[in-house]
Amino acid sequence: MAAYGASAATLAVVPSMDLPVAHAAAAAISGGSLWWLYRKTKTRDFARTIKSAQRLLGPVTAGAVYATCAAVPGQPWWETALALGWGGLMTAALPITRSTWTPPNDTPTAYPAGFTGLVMRLWDDAEVAPETWLENIEQLLSPAHPDFTADIVAPVGKPVPRIDPVTAAAAFGVPTDSVTVTDIPHTGPGRMRLTVTPTRRSHGHSIEDVWAQKVARPGGAIPGSHIVEVRQYPAQGDIPARGMILAAVEPGEVARVSHGQLCSAFGVEPEELRLVAESRGREVLVTLYESAPLKASRRATRDLLTLDAYGRYTIGTAHDGSDAKVSMQSAAGTLHGFLVGVTGSGKTVTLALMCAAWALAGLANWVTSARPDAQMSAVGRHVDRQGSGALFTWWMLKTAIALMDIRGEMNTEAGHDFSAHSPYPGLVLVLDEFNSLVNDPAFGDDIAEWTDILAREGRKFGIGIVFAGQSLNLTKLGGNASLREQVQGGIGVVLRISGGIAARQATGGLAGDAELAEIPDRFNASMTLLDRMNGTPSTVPGDPTQGVGHTVTGSDATMMRCLHVHLPKDGSPDGLGEIFPASDAINTLTDREIDALTALGLWHDWTTPPPSDTDDSPAPIPAPSTSAATEGIATFTPPPVHTKPKKTTVKDQILAVVTREMTAKEIRAAVDATPGTVRNALSDLVATGKLTQVDHGLYAPAQAPATLTPGPDAD
Repeated sequence: MAAYGASAATLAVVPSMDLPVAHAAAAAISGGSLWWLYRKTKTRDFARTIKSAQRLLGPVTAGAVYATCAAVPGQPWWETALALGWGGLMTAALPITRSTWTPPNDTPTAYPAGFTGLVMRLWDDAEVAPETWLENIEQLLSPAHPDFTADIVAPVGKPVPRIDPVTAAAAFGVPTDSVTVTDIPHTGPGRMRLTVTPTRRSHGHSIEDVWAQKVARPGGAIPGSHIVEVRQYPAQGDIPARGMILAAVEPGEVARVSHGQLCSAFGVEPEELRLVAESRGREVLVTLYESAPLKASRRATRDLLTLDAYGRYTIGTAHDGSDAKVSMQSAAGTLHGFLVGVTGSGKTVTLALMCAAWALAGLANWVTSARPDAQMSAVGRHVDRQGSGALFTWWMLKTAIALMDIRGEMNTEAGHDFSAHSPYPGLVLVLDEFNSLVNDPAFGDDIAEWTDILAREGRKFGIGIVFAGQSLNLTKLGGNASLREQVQGGIGVVLRISGGIAARQATGGLAGDAELAEIPDRFNASMTLLDRMNGTPSTVPGDPTQGVGHTVTGSDATMMRCLHVHLPKDGSPDGLGEIFPASDAINTLTDREIDALTALGLWHDWTTPPPSDTDDSPAPIPAPSTSAATEGIATFTPPPVHTKPKKTTVKDQILAVVTREMTAKEIRAAVDATPGTVRNALSDLVATGKLTQVDHGLYAPAQAPATLTPGPDAD
């Protein structure tokens, strides 16, 4: 009140004295108050702006009174009345114009140590947005660079006010164009993302610039994509430091990733295995490691191979250090799966892990391969049946077909199809080197037919098929779409495959549309062209990539490295006893099933050639089996087997049809097969010289003279 009284007396006398100093002081006080109030309106904090206007009501209106009195010559009576009236009004308005005073808090604000605390203190001191604070402060490049991101948080129930980039840049002492404030996905207006990147801006190659120029451009690694979020994680244990970018394409689109182009965009060689891209619909997660994350392999244990509460077991370690889990059963209840990998990729070890997981889950297991394998023979000591060759496979599949009928009767008695409550165990058949088995001239057709039946109908009877090999060709199974759907939902592991072969082709379509990075035979195995140009010798080979691959479920894939179990090549003891059941018990069929199969003449060592209906003498009686599963079972005479005429393949149909120059369209119309199967068969026949490709889409018999005029229907 005393201040307002003195100010009123001053306003009544000083304006009429025409003192330039007094006029300048009054203008400075009033103008400065107006400018400060104008700055407050820029914060978008309406409540605080109103409070500031109330507190400045006295200086601003006093300036108006002073200007009015100074503009009128002399000192009329109303000038004194106006000044006294202003003083009275301001005194009455004290409750809304005064600024309450509180004693200063002697306790300083506690900030965290290091870079995080410095950023928080600079933000608070500059009052960029009063009543807000910073959380989740993360440095983007390294501890030596000031680039960081942080969340701007407002009080509960209030939005973050509009942040002026100039003010924020001044708070941290960085260029204005290095500061951005953006929305945070899936959060409200009470939290915003602050990004400060002075280093990136000064060098002119921010992650956003690189992404827009090399990744998101038309024809780039991920066309039409944009960055959603960027994060960085320090090294933890065996996992090296990594940066992660979550990107997405527009709604309604599906992200397409070119792994080679993505590596090129970030200056990484694909064989380093430092960059991992995982796509899910419209989103892509790109992880760039400081060094290869999968060089170390983890030892397999029973605990890791034992099913969890969701029916999954750990088959390896994902690139981010988490457990790479696979489901033993698909969502449809099948036990099917596939495993693809070239020689030396770790396929046998992976099969051993699968067999151990099945054994720990109480499932029986029959394993066959095209040729004898010493390491698989070691696995055979822990499973029900194991052998090799097309003859063994023929008997095994024939027995499994008969077993479906036997289990059908058991299902009828139980009142339900196969489940965990069935009176018999699940059975998984492993067909290693499947391509060689189905191409066997004597038994291949039957193997293909029976495998197709078991894969499509085995679910109800608890029988699963696992296809394995260096590559898979399922055309002899008819290319049935339902077959692929049955197998795709189960276990899928793709290790290193032959270079230049897409995952879809190598797996016979079982990998779906999954984009899989190519796995080299060694980490950092290739020499740079500059080193080759300079003649620099490559004396240190990279570490082998055995066991590195992808788990595949549908179109989802995760890069991982399979667990390790010792399978020696020097005759030393193996480590299989550490992963199979500790009791050394082997899961077998039930006595009822074995008795029924014995009565059918199917339960023996599966090495006896099947008799044909043209034999006049009975087939020789097989020697008794010495395995635990067949001990005490009598010998028998296998029943005659009617040999079937050899099936006509797609290639045979094409050769029979193409008796003249024909277009691909005409051939597809005449052959009973899918267009893709016909196209592949045509390519194979041309490559082997059995057909001549006259022009694009035009074919002729190999002995026919070629012309250069395509037919009217050539496509």
